[in-house]
Formats: sequence, C-alpha cells, structure tokens
Amino acid sequence: MTRVYSLLGVIGCLILGLDQWTKQLALESLRFEGETKGFLSWWSWTLVHNKAAAFGIFSSLPFVDSDAVRIAFLLAVPLVVLGLLWYFYIRHFKNAENFRPAVMGLVVGGAIGNLIDRIRFGYVIDFIDWAYPTAAKTCIPLFFMGNEGGACHWPVFNVADSAISVALVLLILEPMFLKNKDA
Repeated sequence: MTRVYSLLGVIGCLILGLDQWTKQLALESLRFEGETKGFLSWWSWTLVHNKAAAFGIFSSLPFVDSDAVRIAFLLAVPLVVLGLLWYFYIRHFKNAENFRPAVMGLVVGGAIGNLIDRIRFGYVIDFIDWAYPTAAKTCIPLFFMGNEGGACHWPVFNVADSAISVALVLLILEPMFLKNKDA
C-alpha cells in the first residue's frame, strides 16, 4: 500500500511544483491583471485573478462579490472534495494499482495548487490563454468571444486546472484502458 501512496504523492508533488513554479513565472512576467504576452498565434499568457471556481465557473453568482463568503466557500470545497476522494476512493486502492493512484495524484496536486493560491491571495492565478481567430461572430462550444472581437478564447486556466481536467478525462476513459486487465 505504501507504493500506491508513494505514486500518488510523487505525481501530486510534481503537479504542485509545476503549478506553483509556472504561476510564479506568470506573476514575474505579467505585472497587472489583464496583461498579455503572446507566444504563438493561438497561445498567450494573460494574467487573471480567478475569484470563482475552475475556468471562472460560478463567477456570475452573487456570493462571489462577498469576499468572506467566497473565500470560505472556495476554501471549503477543495478540502471537502479531497476528503471525500480519500474516504470513498483513494483508501480503497489495491497495492498492484498504478493507473488510479497516478490519476488521483493529478487531482490532489492540482487541488492543493489552487488551494495554496486561495489561501495566499484570496483568488487563483490563471494565465494560460488559448484562442483561435474567427471572422464569424460565433465560437465553437466551450469557447467565448474575446473582448477584441476577432478571436474565440478558452477560459484562462493554469497547470492545476489542466491536471484536474486531464484526471477527469482519464477516469471517464478508465474502463477502455483497463477493460482487459481483470480478464
């Protein structure tokens, strides 16, 4: 069982370290919220202080304007989720498993990375901005029209958000990856 927790811990620490390092780079490169540095036509860094949940979810809800309620809610949610993950999922790993502990390492590292930001700043540092140009005034689903009007953007995110999203996709696809393992 120690090996399973070690795998989860190593991956969690790698994600946490990468997340905090890239956020520090973004803070050093971008001095104020909304500042952008382009790298490729479809990728830039744009500093966003995300006071809501991942990808800005819940940003339009009224409680987000109240700092005390917002911070309490957004600190409590990751702690409760991590507790529930441990109680219902992580503590039941078998010693021979690799896939699920690795995936949970992504979740734990990402959740702790964003939790550190909420404790440190009261918001999460987001900076990865993906966009594609469009002549039409509509975007494909999950993208939104940017302020400049000529590009569709994915909500700005960070390494922690990416790790959690990849983990969720892997958990959804797990039956396909491991379908013959028990046969």
